[in-house]
Amino acid sequence: MNTWDTFVTGFDPDHLPAFWAGVLYALAVYLIWLLRRPAPRAPLPDRIAGHLLADSAAIHLALPIGHHDDATLTVLFLASGAVYGWLGWRAITGRRYRVASAILIVATLAAYLKVVGGGGEGADQVGIITALLELVALGICLTPARRAPVRQTFGAIAFVLTVVVSGGAIWATSLATHLATESEATVAAADDHGGARAGVAAGPAHDHGGTADGHQHSGSRAQAGVIMRPVENPEPTAAQQAAAVALADRTRASLARYTDIRSALAAGYRPGPERSGLRVHLENKAFQRDGRILDPDRPELLMYAIADGRATLLGAVFQMPRAGEPGPAPGGPLTQWHAHDVCLTLLPPGLTVVSAYGTCPLLSVSVTIGEMMHVWTIDHPGGPFNDDAPDSWIRAYNLAHGIRFAWG
Repeated sequence: MNTWDTFVTGFDPDHLPAFWAGVLYALAVYLIWLLRRPAPRAPLPDRIAGHLLADSAAIHLALPIGHHDDATLTVLFLASGAVYGWLGWRAITGRRYRVASAILIVATLAAYLKVVGGGGEGADQVGIITALLELVALGICLTPARRAPVRQTFGAIAFVLTVVVSGGAIWATSLATHLATESEATVAAADDHGGARAGVAAGPAHDHGGTADGHQHSGSRAQAGVIMRPVENPEPTAAQQAAAVALADRTRASLARYTDIRSALAAGYRPGPERSGLRVHLENKAFQRDGRILDPDRPELLMYAIADGRATLLGAVFQMPRAGEPGPAPGGPLTQWHAHDVCLTLLPPGLTVVSAYGTCPLLSVSVTIGEMMHVWTIDHPGGPFNDDAPDSWIRAYNLAHGIRFAWG
């Protein structure tokens, strides 16, 4: 996975031309304004709505580039794009556009929700961004230019209902797809346990939205926040099986010296903002900069359960130094790496989660961190390379095996 692959994670590949069309339109409008600064011919709200409609037009007109295999969709995209463009031009030039635009936007959103809800495709970031553009334009369309209390009241109610219904439907379909793929992965992991050899499951046992074949469904892009590295072959070879066993054994033996968390602290591992919980990560800055990849003697992070007055070493978390750089996978599908999408903001608490529309909140940006791989050193029920375990299981294990510990 290179830097470009990291950037477009969350985008359906068929929608990338439409994404760039929307970006190019926005840049063109800005450059025209910067160079010419034409005298406005319509009130500011109408001009904003016009450009939102026109940007949506650019996206719809470019969608057939990726969806050219469906003649019906091509016709619908081109027709809606042409009408969006015409209505956007009318809004920018001070002509009537509101009623027709509101009808078109509601119809377009209804069609989009039918597609994502019917399993045709998932709610990817391009579709979500386009829906947001259209919702903002709809809000302007439903706000009367002149004072009209009755129209304002009903317009506000209609707008709120549209936002709630469309946003809830997008979120629900994304979550449903994520849970479905999670269930597939859980079933695959359970099946794999029957063929486990030497404590290593014979197939991927991840539960972050990847499917049994290691590939992520388009519907889980906006919801999961976790990027699973696709695997070419879900069945490990004998050599990969042996390599995975060797890596797990070496990691378990090397990290035995950190069974007591105080030893890890003495070796330079430090906690982040979270100092207690069932999955506390301690990072070693020196190991993160030493250039040694997947070294059981120098893992970049250690994971502990620190709760109930006890601390238990759970395992190592190996991390690549740069986002978009793929980590080595000696065990093939058994040693599958993953990355996290997080939202960074200058406002407290610094980290945020994706919104109901699958995007980062206002005043924050989405960042993908370097790939990571878990290697559990305890007797994990899903094998040493599983990504997670139930809270109840970790808590019980910590109570039974943890060393008494409290931060000084």
